[in-house]
Amino acid sequence: IIRLNWLCNPTGKVFKFRPVDWLVERNNLYTKVIFAGTGSNHTLQHIINKSPLIELYRECHIMIENGFHLKNRTMKHAPPDMTKTLQKLRDEIQSHSPHKFVAGRRADYQMEDEIVEGMTMLMWDKEALMDCDGEVDVMGPEDVIDY
Repeated sequence: IIRLNWLCNPTGKVFKFRPVDWLVERNNLYTKVIFAGTGSNHTLQHIINKSPLIELYRECHIMIENGFHLKNRTMKHAPPDMTKTLQKLRDEIQSHSPHKFVAGRRADYQMEDEIVEGMTMLMWDKEALMDCDGEVDVMGPEDVIDY
């Protein structure tokens, strides 16, 4: 698959080639999320009007970052620290042991088996299978396949 992708180099730096679909997705992000406007400006017409200017807006951000020595601080955020969240989740799972059978444990909710209920309705509700003449209407392959 990689052999069939076109590559582009949006930065102009050595060995910084990206697949074209990455560039398209990046432009979609800038167009629809970052520079889309808010409130009454968040309209399709606003997005269409601003989409040719996306690269210009991005270059302005880079110029400001470089001018104020804010290298990669305004558009590229650090990944979130999930340590505490994952620790709490692990403690919760360990305290309740949902993956182990415990006799007498009750669930707050019970999900009905809709497939079994539907099959029961099909098997026992003969009125659903009756046609206008009062006969059981059985479908054959000729009713399903259009020749």
